[in-house]
Amino acid sequence: MLAKMLNAIFPFESFLGCRCGIWLLFAVSFFTNINGAKAGNEKRDFLKPEIVHPRFLDAPVPSSGIEVRSNPPVLRWPVTKGKNVKYDVKLSKSADFVPGENYLEFNGIPWAIANPHQKLDLGTWYWKYRKSGGKWSEILSFNIGENAVPIVSPASDLFLNALPASHPRVLATSGELPGLRSAEMNKDIAALFREAEASLKFVPPSEEYGIAKKEGEDEEQTRKFQLDASKRLGSLVYSNTLPLCQAYILSGRTEFAEKAIEIAMAVSDWEPRGISSLNDFGDARCMLTMALVYDTFFDKLSEKQKLKLLQSIKPRAEHFYNEWVNQLESKVLSGHVWQHILHYFFQTAIAVYNEEPNAGDWLEYAYELFLARTPVLGGFDGGWVEGVSYFRMNMETVIDIPLTIKKFTGFDFINVHPWYRESIKWMAHHIPPGSAADGFGDNTEEVLLPGKAYIEYATELAKLTGSPLAAWYVTECRKYENPELSKSGAFRWTRITKTGNIPMPESSEINLPMGAVFRDVGLSALHSNITDTPNNLMVAFKSSPFGSYGHMLCDQNTFNILYGGEKVFYRTGYKITMNDPHRTGWYRTTKSQNGILIDGEGQPYSNGSYGFISRFVQGEKLAYVKGDATNAYKEGSLAVKGIKKVVRHLVLLKPDIIIIYDELEAEKEVNWSWLIHSFEKMEIDSVAGFFSVELKKTKGQGRFYSSQEMNWALTDTFEIPAHNWRGSKNADGSLKAYDDPQFHLKLTNRKKSRTIRFLTILQVSPSANLFHTLNGNIPDKNGVVNIQLDDWNISANLNNENSPRLDIKEQNGETVFSLFFEELLFNGKKIVAAKEESSVLIELKNENLKVQEISDDYPNDMWQKLVISD
Repeated sequence: MLAKMLNAIFPFESFLGCRCGIWLLFAVSFFTNINGAKAGNEKRDFLKPEIVHPRFLDAPVPSSGIEVRSNPPVLRWPVTKGKNVKYDVKLSKSADFVPGENYLEFNGIPWAIANPHQKLDLGTWYWKYRKSGGKWSEILSFNIGENAVPIVSPASDLFLNALPASHPRVLATSGELPGLRSAEMNKDIAALFREAEASLKFVPPSEEYGIAKKEGEDEEQTRKFQLDASKRLGSLVYSNTLPLCQAYILSGRTEFAEKAIEIAMAVSDWEPRGISSLNDFGDARCMLTMALVYDTFFDKLSEKQKLKLLQSIKPRAEHFYNEWVNQLESKVLSGHVWQHILHYFFQTAIAVYNEEPNAGDWLEYAYELFLARTPVLGGFDGGWVEGVSYFRMNMETVIDIPLTIKKFTGFDFINVHPWYRESIKWMAHHIPPGSAADGFGDNTEEVLLPGKAYIEYATELAKLTGSPLAAWYVTECRKYENPELSKSGAFRWTRITKTGNIPMPESSEINLPMGAVFRDVGLSALHSNITDTPNNLMVAFKSSPFGSYGHMLCDQNTFNILYGGEKVFYRTGYKITMNDPHRTGWYRTTKSQNGILIDGEGQPYSNGSYGFISRFVQGEKLAYVKGDATNAYKEGSLAVKGIKKVVRHLVLLKPDIIIIYDELEAEKEVNWSWLIHSFEKMEIDSVAGFFSVELKKTKGQGRFYSSQEMNWALTDTFEIPAHNWRGSKNADGSLKAYDDPQFHLKLTNRKKSRTIRFLTILQVSPSANLFHTLNGNIPDKNGVVNIQLDDWNISANLNNENSPRLDIKEQNGETVFSLFFEELLFNGKKIVAAKEESSVLIELKNENLKVQEISDDYPNDMWQKLVISD
């Protein structure tokens, strides 16, 4: 009733594309405005779409009385640009900020972060900030409830004071040397010594080695060749120095020390801001090469050598610090920094702390930044929004920095922050054992198995958290591949010095549900049999509040389908370089995805081009997820179209049926295009409405229905061709060839319309027989499609004049799903909706009735933006 009354006052159907969501937000707005009045004047504009994750933080968090997830929360605010900017913060249980109990004050902070580093009392807290000497912000508020996760890290000065005055400190401490040098030989140590022995023959290159040997066809290609050459230079000296330092720690052999010092002193002769600094990875590796030698061989270096190394380390570290401070903490992502460079910087600062006067500032910043922002592209519920491929670049950083902090302070960030344990669930669902990856993010199409990286990472998490799921993941992965981990340097030193003696938890039988959802990052995966990859149908879905940025693609409300671990319907193209025309014109665009185009245009490459997963429910035989990508189509050339709704409902029915139901609406008449792609040859029958692909062991068949007549277009070429001008190679050393045909099906309404609905039924399995079963099945005169497929009855409304409807019933009556319901009868029992337009999943098993009613729900960050200060 309330919704109907409000609809008469505000004549629009949805906000952020969700039914009745606006009325819920209106209520939240009303009550938080009343509550917020106590805290000052926190302004709000609830009817204005906000970017959930802007490239730079544009409003202070937390605010508007939101209930925070951690105790204490980290306070963050938009940076004030300029040199030597400092901030003051006040935090209190009283809006009057009277000093005393429950009052904290931070003064002269050189970065836009304040971590209280102590557990706060439950209830409402108030805070404000300012540029030191300037005007205070408005008063902000948040609430700490009983469910807030305690994440109480030590203050940075406690960490710095815990570092030993003596060297070494980074790879090991002097007190650990006797134990390490008496350790029994194992595969990791043997492999390390082999690498160190090989590095004894290494001749340090001249700085000119970092000059590119060829030019590209344009300035961008030439620039990339130069960056690659600079990176190779830094990587070459680092990859030879690291095993020498580690082998010396384990053996004390003089020849390892002499060679490592030789390399580091050669690097110290290079111009710190010259050729070797052009690539930030190469620059950081040069820096860490010298820092590791300075720390590991401190007692073997002459005073002149120490001074030379410090003088060469400082400008590189200062460059990173000055580039980052009062900026990086406010930025949603700086990929290279979080992948490796922050880790290198952290280690460098530890190595020269006390001897380099500015190292204390470097180290304090790295410490506070890591604890405040990790996981920078994840959330409390797991997941990594940049994708399975690029997460591999972050694995060592997110493990080693916390282990170093724990080593010197005892604070166990890995077991305190929920993301670590939840990330195991994300791996199990989005890169299952024996399976290719989910398909989201740059280079994910190249991840055909979890590989060494995920087996190593899961092994460390299993030991560090005691997670049976992580242990199961490792055991299952090794049934399909069995890499020798000692040949990989990523976690070898971690095993040798920190986790080698920690036993793996028991890998018992794991009973995983059909699916999982990670709302914070907008990912979900549904499975028919997740613990049996050869017989598993996997449907991965994405609709992310992060939008499109960095290595994220324009892929809100898109899906990828795999069976038996192989890609059946999957997005297409290649990431050659970030700015290559093929990537910018095809690969990262919605055109390459299993998604929706509007007037031939996809989602802009922007943080404002976001979506979210608003509903998820699963049972024994059915799993359902809803994505809303309305805001992903409101920028750029699409802004004038007045996009009102881009909503996708996706259902998986065991064992092999997938249902996709799209609700699309705009203010202007447009062409709506439904896309699906495959690496395998696709066959179509546009008259009958069928499309299909066939793999060696699997068939993928689809039947498409629409509320309007559609044009079908199938191609096997890219709009923008792909060329391997960079000379990228496969794992076996062969050049990558971008000449294999990939297939792209686009279905577009013949007559432009404001609204349209699509229904797609897919069957993916070795025994798929959709053509025979659904042949001749068309919507009735009311626009309703009624389908009987195997054990399921499916009914969907495609008539734009009527309310959307999708009803699914198992023929034996044990499972019923209704997309929007008011009431229904189940085995003679009347079930009435508690909320308007909610969805319901009803299951009967062993005479036990289970009813799950769901309505739109938002990730925490979405709520933060909906009630944020304007």
